Amino acid sequence: MVMWRAAAALSLSLLVTGCWPAPRESSPPQPLPAQPQAQVPFNPTRAAAPHAVRTTTHDLQGGWEKTGRIDTPELRHRVADQFPQIVFYRSPRNVKQAALTFDDGPDVTYTTRILDILRREGIHATFFIVGQRAQAHPEMVRRIIAEGHAVGNHSWDHPNFTKLSIAEIRSELIRTNDLLRSLVGYTPDLFRPPYGELTPALVQTIGGMGFKIIDWSVDTRDWAGTPVPTIMNYVRKEITPGGIILEHCAGGRGERLDNTVEALPGIISYLRNQGYSFVTIPQLLHVSAKMEGS
Repeated sequence: MVMWRAAAALSLSLLVTGCWPAPRESSPPQPLPAQPQAQVPFNPTRAAAPHAVRTTTHDLQGGWEKTGRIDTPELRHRVADQFPQIVFYRSPRNVKQAALTFDDGPDVTYTTRILDILRREGIHATFFIVGQRAQAHPEMVRRIIAEGHAVGNHSWDHPNFTKLSIAEIRSELIRTNDLLRSLVGYTPDLFRPPYGELTPALVQTIGGMGFKIIDWSVDTRDWAGTPVPTIMNYVRKEITPGGIILEHCAGGRGERLDNTVEALPGIISYLRNQGYSFVTIPQLLHVSAKMEGS
């Protein structure tokens, strides 16, 4: 008690005399070390007009499938069921047919090897073409058509469509179709969105331009580096009559698709043994591959 009273008296004396020790000044905050900034090439056209066409690269704008894909087949299929005249992920007819489809090409490595296998097996498939890659390899697009395959639009440079404005979406589709028309002689009306990203708003925009949107019912997940035996398991598990099978004939820069090439003969052999025949998307769905008037 005596000690407490002495401490209180000292505090009162210091307060009255103004001799209370000043608070210790804290050290001024030190600036954080500068972080290196990503070097993004300046595009004056893009800066001046946000909805202008993006600059051309020879990679995928939205990134590889393995970095950009969000696997939501149930959501995609619900959207397809909401728009049955625009979005298709299988044939509505219960026939033992299957459509092989290949995205993201063409290139001169994997597309060539896949075309060689299809020609040897006497099979026609459907290729969803990235415009800038068709521009880089027009001879491959011409070979695809010359060997009886169908082609569809897969955007100009493979962005995520859910992040684009309507003007940008239209630019992606029109620019690709203009190039394809010059190479194949008609304007394709088949479209597959990059990464399979679909929303009702996207369907209304793209369908309003006259496109049929082609989804899939069998995902080989070749884009994920899936081993060949696992690819075969996916096909056996997911195939049904009228199925649409997703594969890739090109990938992101440095990405390997040897698993796709190695699995393809086995997929063909297995499905043939199960009584399936192979058709293009227009044949499977009994639809035209061309825009009206083209």
